[in-house]
Amino acid sequence: MKVEVREIEPLKLEVSVEIPQEVVDSTFDEIYKKLQKEARIPGFRPGKAPKNIIKARFGDYAKIEAIEAIFRENYPKILEEVKAKPIREPDIDDLDFDEGKALKFKLVMEVHPDFELKDYENIEVEIKKYVITDEFVDDYIEKLRENYAEYKDKDGVVEEGDLIVFEYEAFEGEKPIQEKKIEGATHIVGSSKNLKDHPNAFVFEAFDNAVLGKKVGEEFSFEVSYPEDYQDKNLAGKKITFKGRITAVKERILPELNEEFFKKFNVTSLEALKEKVRTELEMEYKRIAKNEAMNMIVDKLIEMHDFPVPPSMVENLLKEKLKNYEMDLRLRGIEPKEEDLEKAKEEIRKEAINEIKAEYIIAKIAEKEGIEVTRDEIEKNVEIMARSVNTTVEKMAEFLRNTGRLAKIVENIGFTKTLEVLLEKVKTKEVEVELKPEDKGE
Repeated sequence: MKVEVREIEPLKLEVSVEIPQEVVDSTFDEIYKKLQKEARIPGFRPGKAPKNIIKARFGDYAKIEAIEAIFRENYPKILEEVKAKPIREPDIDDLDFDEGKALKFKLVMEVHPDFELKDYENIEVEIKKYVITDEFVDDYIEKLRENYAEYKDKDGVVEEGDLIVFEYEAFEGEKPIQEKKIEGATHIVGSSKNLKDHPNAFVFEAFDNAVLGKKVGEEFSFEVSYPEDYQDKNLAGKKITFKGRITAVKERILPELNEEFFKKFNVTSLEALKEKVRTELEMEYKRIAKNEAMNMIVDKLIEMHDFPVPPSMVENLLKEKLKNYEMDLRLRGIEPKEEDLEKAKEEIRKEAINEIKAEYIIAKIAEKEGIEVTRDEIEKNVEIMARSVNTTVEKMAEFLRNTGRLAKIVENIGFTKTLEVLLEKVKTKEVEVELKPEDKGE
């Protein structure tokens, strides 16, 4: 057998194969002998029909059987010659096959990358030790009170923390930009302070300033200039005027720090609540610190290893990520435009490449370290997923198998498990970070 390999693109090979005529003839002979024994031909006793009659009747069938047998027998040998692992079944091109001559064909295959692992044990990462301050605990308890707040109608002016119900219209110059007036909208005044990273933070801030000090029934108006690079191209670079009227003002009533409030958290005193909050925050921020350190390991591994990744895998992940990006924009009330998607595409492509590269690196490290996913680990994950959607483990497992998602779950478990092992092997430096109320956390 002759095998010639040519790289036509990175990780895409064209493999020219020639199977000798004697192999082809021998395979046909075996098939014809079997057919002679099994075929029932009128006018001939079983097994006595001449070969030329068998060939005339079953030639096409024999050809299909022969090429399948030859390919089945020789494909593993071809891969040994190629010294690469295909991502999926290859395409067959330029097939030249018939009885009495050598079989020739070309295989076009996309293959997994081959690369050497760098010295990952010398990676240096910071592990943050988050210190939960008394102020941070007090601020968290205050937010718990806000979560359980009640709102009651008030007659006075709008103050920070009040919930207002309002109606409004938006204009570009004198032209309305909406089909009709928006009614029954709600907003907690002052909430813009906690939305500094939101793309509409500047709108919320202007709105807060416009309604503070107003009363029920009074009108308000404010003007904002949207930046040129604003995500919604219908508003980008435009000056918009909002005009509206307050239809209700509700005062926020925070619950007292008393026995009734403590019962909601299964404690009996403020000190006990503080201790519980501190313990839960310490656990949460240990998890955050661990995830941050593992993400840092991934970033450093990607920097250390330079190799191409299969284009088809990149394109598939890119499509999935773009779909999620579009959905995210729509959930934020922004209709995605073609130019927005094109602008984001290259950055998302880089993310996809790095994700795939990380999966290859981690998988290779797992193989080297002998890290395997156990049946118990898979079952525990499936059980957690089943509980989250209130179904049985059996039904969840069946769903995951049928949708092809079980393999990805196993891959994710292995990925995390390997990073946990790496976290014990790499060089680490602990950095203390004191958390204050203004810290948002992760």
